[in-house]
Amino acid sequence: MMTENLIIGVIGLRFAGLPIANDFAKMYPVLVYDLEGEFDGDPDFGQSQHNVLRGSTIEILDNPERIAEAALLIISVPVTISVSKHPDLSLLLKACEVAGSHMKKGAVVVISSAVYPGVTEEKCIPVLERFSGLEAGKQFFVGFSPDDLREQFDSTAAAKPAKIIAGQNSSVLDYISEIYMNVFGQRVHKAESIRVAEAAELVNTVQQTVNTALMNELAAIFKLMDIDTQDVLRTAAVKKDFLRFSPGFSGNHGKAQDSYQLTHRALAVGHHPEIILSALRVNDGIGQSIANSIIKEMNQLSLPLQSAAVVVIGVTNKEDSAVIEKSKVFDMIEELQQFGLQLQVADSLADPEQVELQFGIRLTPWQELAPADAVILAVPHKEIRDAGWKPIRKLLKNESSIVFDIKSVLNKKNKPESLNLWRL
Repeated sequence: MMTENLIIGVIGLRFAGLPIANDFAKMYPVLVYDLEGEFDGDPDFGQSQHNVLRGSTIEILDNPERIAEAALLIISVPVTISVSKHPDLSLLLKACEVAGSHMKKGAVVVISSAVYPGVTEEKCIPVLERFSGLEAGKQFFVGFSPDDLREQFDSTAAAKPAKIIAGQNSSVLDYISEIYMNVFGQRVHKAESIRVAEAAELVNTVQQTVNTALMNELAAIFKLMDIDTQDVLRTAAVKKDFLRFSPGFSGNHGKAQDSYQLTHRALAVGHHPEIILSALRVNDGIGQSIANSIIKEMNQLSLPLQSAAVVVIGVTNKEDSAVIEKSKVFDMIEELQQFGLQLQVADSLADPEQVELQFGIRLTPWQELAPADAVILAVPHKEIRDAGWKPIRKLLKNESSIVFDIKSVLNKKNKPESLNLWRL
């Protein structure tokens, strides 16, 4: 396995894989093949992906035959969670079929999708062997380096996290490490095994899932006690061992459902992951729970639901991100629609066409929003956080309306006296 004159191959799906290609293009020629043949050279697929193909050494393939030129082949496709809460590996295994059918002898294949422990060795390798006619570990080699496909275009990260890498043996690991360090510098961590790397990728997600669920449950308890949750958390933070998490729509900004990968595997090996499953149930229902709380508050204010004008601000799965997949805000909106509210939805970063295509919701430009009886500040992007109350007050019909500040970003001390404020 040589790194001289190295060509990198990337098998992705639409925008998935393009940032990886861009990273490696800084050091190596890169061949990119889209799994569905839909990549036409325009990297803007409804997300914030401008200038993603900065490297002139990236070449887009019309067919996968030239994948055989790549000594290192990276597979970067999403693994979704089915309605029955099981991981759907179909796209990943399809990508392995393409790789196996065209890769050359001696190639190293790196799986770069977040998967449960065992997928690379138990699912991917057999497919690669079957379609290549080669034996893993002797005639081709396999590694793993997880990449969060939903956060590839996240502009909010102050510093990129370390890249976890793993190989099926020490020689493969050293080879992958040399290449990745050329691209990412010292931000590379060698895992002890592929399964360790697969599991490690999910641990952070599970931790945030459980902690967010805990905060959501505490918020529900404190609400019944008429205690402000944020006041409690701010006070608790003076304790040395306190870990700061906040209630919200989903754990880990839309990655929470990846926790189902671990629960799926745990059940398969005979363990019932009660805490994780309970946390997932709490977080999965948070959209409907918040919607029901909103309806309850509006009823207490005697606002007529059938004619009440309501503005929802922010639909993405994280502040300052354009990603809409897995956002629980849409669950809240769907629940609110059942009550006949006159909803207007605005988001300065989400792609209007994708929102309407995927969720059937038309985004209204900010300047076209009509005065509302209630404003739901669901996902406050930076411009809203910086502006504070001023733009919110302009959206209200009068000073006796209500604002639902889900993330508690508005300073309650600056609230107009007659205005009603609800916080999670």
